[in-house]
Amino acid sequence: MIWTVLISAVGLALCVLLIKFMTGLGERYFTHALGATLGETEQIVNEDRLPEAWVQPFRERIEAIQRKGGTDSKMERVGQKARKRCLRGLDTLTKFYQERDVTDSEDTRQLILNTLKERRNWVETAAWQDLLAPAASAQDAAEPPAED
Repeated sequence: MIWTVLISAVGLALCVLLIKFMTGLGERYFTHALGATLGETEQIVNEDRLPEAWVQPFRERIEAIQRKGGTDSKMERVGQKARKRCLRGLDTLTKFYQERDVTDSEDTRQLILNTLKERRNWVETAAWQDLLAPAASAQDAAEPPAED
């Protein structure tokens, strides 16, 4: 009888520890995913550029192809993959903001959704080279063009 109680207590303690561990993992995953989503939105809406996490891997692939003397068709394929990645990311963000009330007001939500739609339209039609063009530095963007 004492062994049954002891084994039950140990089993219950292990279950509690497992639940606590899994809850912690889920919480960290959710926090990371939400932070990434908000960071991507910040880059698109406020900085008027595609998120670096989306385009940088494709820039590196293009550079590697160029270093190896690869063909334009190889670069084109990579560019089209970049376009698909950006469209998928924009669709995911759009769905996120359509399904969740995470903004301070409906006006803010509509601003975000409209900006995502405009950026999606641009991604669909822009040359892949434009999609992968490095973003201007903050200092370059703040400085007006030089007058001749």
